[in-house]
Amino acid sequence: MAMAHSVEGRFPFLDHRLFEFAAALPTGSRLRGLREKEVLRRWASRILPPRIRERRKQPYRAPDATSFFGPNAPAWVVDHLASDAVRRVGVFSPTAVAGLIRRCRAGLATGFRENQALVGVLSTQLWYDRFIEHPSSQTPLPVQGASVLITEPLPTFA
Repeated sequence: MAMAHSVEGRFPFLDHRLFEFAAALPTGSRLRGLREKEVLRRWASRILPPRIRERRKQPYRAPDATSFFGPNAPAWVVDHLASDAVRRVGVFSPTAVAGLIRRCRAGLATGFRENQALVGVLSTQLWYDRFIEHPSSQTPLPVQGASVLITEPLPTFA
């Protein structure tokens, strides 16, 4: 539920006992230079092999390019990545996108940069379709049906 709303939960870190333990640690144990999770790494030294314990942080990034190609790929992906659609939006080179798609379909786009490039292209194409080509106008709810009514002006951000 949280991820469906772009919120990444870190629930074990909300436990008051863990927070109290972490708050009581000496400052030098919390962070050593830019090396994160030093206490966890030292604790894990008894149970994890060094290649796992010492590796660099690997952030979770979803979805990967493989999600958009193959037997279970969403049908709309082909429409939004077609050369004419990419040309119509005008942000990316249709030739470059076609090359990226060929690599993805062949299973060769396995690196971080290519995965992020595909997700970036597809996100831009979808955004353009939703907000520029096919914007929807939402009819506001009538004030009489509102359970909360804001009477003060909303703040503006410059």
